[in-house]
Amino acid sequence: MNRLTDSEKTRYNKILSELVSIRSEKGEEAIDAPYGIAPKQALSYLLSLAEKDGFITENVGNKAGYIQWGSKGPLVAVLGHLDVVPEGSGWKTPAFSLDSSSDYFIGRGVVDDKGPVVSTYMALCRLKEKYPDPNCRFRLIFGTDEENGSSCMERYCETEEIPDIGFTPDAEFPCIYAEKGIYQMHFEGTTTDKFTLHGGNAANMVPAYCECIDFAADKGISADGLQAHASHPDMGINAIDLMLSKMPEDYVNSTSLLSLMKKYFSKSSSTPFSQFFPEDESGKMTTNVGMVSINASTARLHVDIRFPVTVPTEAVTAKLQEIADEFGCKVVDDSVLPPLFKDKKSEQISVLTNIYAGYRELFAYEAEEEALREKYLSEEPEAIAIGGGTYARTMANIVAFGPQLPWNKDQCHQANEKMLKENLYLLVPMYEEALEKLSSAVIKD
Repeated sequence: MNRLTDSEKTRYNKILSELVSIRSEKGEEAIDAPYGIAPKQALSYLLSLAEKDGFITENVGNKAGYIQWGSKGPLVAVLGHLDVVPEGSGWKTPAFSLDSSSDYFIGRGVVDDKGPVVSTYMALCRLKEKYPDPNCRFRLIFGTDEENGSSCMERYCETEEIPDIGFTPDAEFPCIYAEKGIYQMHFEGTTTDKFTLHGGNAANMVPAYCECIDFAADKGISADGLQAHASHPDMGINAIDLMLSKMPEDYVNSTSLLSLMKKYFSKSSSTPFSQFFPEDESGKMTTNVGMVSINASTARLHVDIRFPVTVPTEAVTAKLQEIADEFGCKVVDDSVLPPLFKDKKSEQISVLTNIYAGYRELFAYEAEEEALREKYLSEEPEAIAIGGGTYARTMANIVAFGPQLPWNKDQCHQANEKMLKENLYLLVPMYEEALEKLSSAVIKD
């Protein structure tokens, strides 16, 4: 294992800084920019960089791209993404300006997923130097719409070659063998001229702020929560849920969407939606009310549902329709991703889990993480199931591998998204080794 040299670290910092500075959240479609100008800018930046470094590059419909070294043999790939969620609130430093003044890199995308993409690119640069004519093709594939349904990878799969083996650095260690289904939808209900209610920025984020304007009382009511990823709603405080207890009770009870939420999707619900579905080895169902908009012309309540791998999608759909009918609301599906389930004992997952086992003690950590870290280090690492969704769903032969450690607090979609510099640097030799060993596995087969 060769750690990064000082010159490699300097280059790493420059690339990551330039990528983080691009506000690559989804925007309005423009000419040759299907997801907006900024996501295309991030795509063009990385492709241009790789072309100058002597790699084979390809722009896939301005939605995705790839960087490749090698021209023959099996295709070994890493899937990452360059788009990010909105910055949200609560940042102590500018979200789109990389802060490297401490032991951390801080900025939107540092963990999800620009940092891991840069680590993979640096690993690819090393492989290029090590193998002038490799007997396989190493490819870094990256999209620009992962946070909004991954249509970028749908476009890739329409015309490009599917890898023989690979991973996506867009989740957690040790390795992911199962991912819950993700059902993003919204209810449409009755409008009102008594008040306006608005909260949240995205369905897959626990909302940190919600505001109600009460026309009768001529006053505003606000609620402050704590932002978190929708796959871990218990790590946040839902501002829309808090608003239910702050608004006049008759407003809540007389509004179809709020009545529905109060009964099925509030933390204090008497009959939480998740109770209707069994837990399995991938965990319990979780729900997150991510956005609400109710006024004289609109009434929408957006919900993110993460359902266990053994629960049929159709069962979730049927139950949503049942509770919508109860309150006279309409169900609109925004995005439905079925669960992912892979063989926990496959060679691919075994190779990656063993690599993690060899590196895990080398990762830097903070004092408050020590006790939990020691607990995990005392156990044999095993592949895990998660509630998040990764690019592994979009393409056969791909599993999720890092970058967050079991003892880390989840940083995805959080304010002040951060990762220790040394840990992002360590991903470079780790992913270099992973690509080499996966290539050996697929060539052997």
